[in-house]
Amino acid sequence: MASSIRLTNNNNTSSSTTVRELTRLERIGAHSHIRGLGLDDALEPRKGNSQGMVGQPTARRAVGVVYKMIKEGQIGGRAVLLAGKPGTGKTAIAMGLSQELGEDTPFTTMSGSEVFSLEMSKTEALTQALRKSIGVR
Repeated sequence: MASSIRLTNNNNTSSSTTVRELTRLERIGAHSHIRGLGLDDALEPRKGNSQGMVGQPTARRAVGVVYKMIKEGQIGGRAVLLAGKPGTGKTAIAMGLSQELGEDTPFTTMSGSEVFSLEMSKTEALTQALRKSIGVR
């Protein structure tokens, strides 16, 4: 659906502009291209850009072991904490694991500043993130 707007400036000249209505907004994030861990059946990283993942072969292999244990029912009802320096791919690997596990797997990102905020306790911040992940208010 489109509508027209007529603009007039100080010189009494006018121009017409067409404005389209936005029907769907799609957010593109830094990790929106990730579709999985990019591992083969032997948990070895595939070459190149596989499922949006590049680099960190050792970390991907380790998370692949966690993925396999979850799928086999050896780990259930637990959270996975990834720690490391900024920019090392923690969020990308976590999102890849979430994608591998399926659409029903909750994925919530948190930053350290959210946990160590002066506005609320650490326990409250973590509780809110957990509730957000599982859809409880």
